Amino acid sequence: MAAAWARGRAETGEWLEVYGETEPQSVPLEQMFATGSDRATPFTGYLYVWTLGYTEHAPDAKVTLLFPAMGDWRVKDVQAIVYHLPPVADERAWRTTLARDLRAAGPVLETAGKLTADLVGFPELNAITSAAAHLRARSAPQMPDEEWFVKRVHRSLAGILHQGVEWTLPANFVKQIGTRVTGALLVQFVGAAPAYEASDPPGGEPLPLLACATLTRDKEMRLPEDAYVRLPLRVTPERPRT
Repeated sequence: MAAAWARGRAETGEWLEVYGETEPQSVPLEQMFATGSDRATPFTGYLYVWTLGYTEHAPDAKVTLLFPAMGDWRVKDVQAIVYHLPPVADERAWRTTLARDLRAAGPVLETAGKLTADLVGFPELNAITSAAAHLRARSAPQMPDEEWFVKRVHRSLAGILHQGVEWTLPANFVKQIGTRVTGALLVQFVGAAPAYEASDPPGGEPLPLLACATLTRDKEMRLPEDAYVRLPLRVTPERPRT
């Protein structure tokens, strides 16, 4: 396995970078929630991180990560965040909101932890809950007039379906973070063969992860200008653990 980064730029000085594991391993679906320690597969998560750099005034921004829906695997979204580096200008208000959000999520996470702890042979659930809680604590809160959010999206590019996640970041929020904004997506790769038809990538070569951003001030600008930042992605079945 190996991590790598790729970057795209605009003539105005804005840039978008993405980095993460380029050779992740997929887990068989039937083993993810199998009972019995001899069959259960521990959670293997991969973090894909993007960073957006801009100049001058803070823009409204959208950042999208797209995974090709081809071959013998699928990607499962687990947690999306925007990193919060304290203290921001309105840190007291941010901390109050973050504490409120964590308190609201606390009973759910505690209950999930108790339930999964009682289930022998389900290391997957405990690990997912722990990883998601850790990332949530690092993420920026949703503030009034600064509410960033994510949504699941799909696009067809050159006839190939891509599935992913899109972050929407209002300008007031971007300004608080600074001229370098970083977000991340925690995913798991699941082995899944096509049921009825061949689904190999064109030419037999693995398709990359794609990243792009749209910045809006007085007008909309695409980043990078040559369509997408491309990160190599070669997903293989997880090797047996010894």
